[in-house]
Amino acid sequence: MAAKTIKDFTWRHGIRLAALLAGLAATATCAASRYTVGLDTQDTRCLDEWVYVIDTWDRPKAEEVARDDYLAVVLTADQTPRTAKWPLNQVMVKKALAAAPGDQIEVTNAGVFFRHGSEAWSHGTALAAARLLGASPEGFVRSFTLAPGQIFLMGDNPLSYDGRYYGPIRETQIVGRVLWAF
Repeated sequence: MAAKTIKDFTWRHGIRLAALLAGLAATATCAASRYTVGLDTQDTRCLDEWVYVIDTWDRPKAEEVARDDYLAVVLTADQTPRTAKWPLNQVMVKKALAAAPGDQIEVTNAGVFFRHGSEAWSHGTALAAARLLGASPEGFVRSFTLAPGQIFLMGDNPLSYDGRYYGPIRETQIVGRVLWAF
């Protein structure tokens, strides 16, 4: 039996190769339209991770969000501080700490406190970044209850710009759910 040579490459092989390449290209195009990678290049990061894989087709409703889910969101112009060093409509990743209608949130100088029925929890120091925003911490002290479709987000860093300062977001501000963070 003779060894195969390049001349033995037939049109059938060419069609198979073209179909394989077309399938790979279609898969890559679909993945690129659905998934995006976000990098947190800030000097002071809000969360411990700095690489985020975001599924832009997964935009959960508030009732589908679990505590500690990472969400990619866009703030409104009213939620963006005048001292912001990022452009309007910048995608940000934050951690959901409350998302159920009726969740009660109290932002104080001692921390952020949450209540859902008889369950209560707290998170971090509250207003460490207020002075960096050119404001008094007392201006952010408040209590509120989440309405349907609202979510309260925070970072892990005390200097994170998050819901402590801009309040809850609407579920329509979610641009995707974070699949992996590392």
